[in-house]
Amino acid sequence: MSRSVGRRRQVRAFAERLGLSAPDDAWRAYDEALTHDSFAHEGPRTKGHDRAADSATSNERLEFLGDAILGAVTAAYLIGRYPAESEGKLSRRRAALVSRAALAVTADRWGVAKLLLLGKGEAAAHGERRPTILAAAVEAVIGAAFSVEGYAAATRLVTQEHLAFSDVGVTADPKTALQELVQSRFKRAPAYAVTSETGPAHAKVYVVRVAIGSDLLGTGSGPTKKLAETAAAADALHALQTAGGIRTFTSRA
Repeated sequence: MSRSVGRRRQVRAFAERLGLSAPDDAWRAYDEALTHDSFAHEGPRTKGHDRAADSATSNERLEFLGDAILGAVTAAYLIGRYPAESEGKLSRRRAALVSRAALAVTADRWGVAKLLLLGKGEAAAHGERRPTILAAAVEAVIGAAFSVEGYAAATRLVTQEHLAFSDVGVTADPKTALQELVQSRFKRAPAYAVTSETGPAHAKVYVVRVAIGSDLLGTGSGPTKKLAETAAAADALHALQTAGGIRTFTSRA
């Protein structure tokens, strides 16, 4: 199997994991969404990548498109979810949901880092762990979904694969929200613990678990302990949520 075919299969599998389709040459839109400008600006085709053109197209235009779609879908989602809230509160919620931090956590859950195409310098600096680059890639993937399948597919992607994990029902960050929820229900604070730490000193990947006593609430990973804890808190909040509210949870400790 050639490296170009391998790249195509990886990108198509990525799209399919997110409930998207990449038939025929449509996979190239997602390939572009995962191409950082540092890679595109290096000039001639880098070994192992398959496009008709001699030079890559960066994800900046798709990022621009995805940013607009993300904002619109998030606004519509919040209007429906919180019908009695003021514009000010809705704006604060939207700002949190479309923030770089929230998108970086989503990128980590999607497995974006391992598929990003970076220039040699950016790759050497482990740019695949930079929240700015990860957030931009998520927006570009949203833009690609719109380009390939239309607004309905992009809306589903944003709603089910980002907002469902990020909207914790409060304007606070996931760690604060989880702290408030757990203390109000169980009169205890959630505890975070690093379960693994891999990679060189300049490119660490941390995996964190959050629990109440022996009861595991959620897990998350990230390039810093803080982002890993945020991801774990978001995972815990999502796991505790149901369509009608918070699921019953009994601590065994």
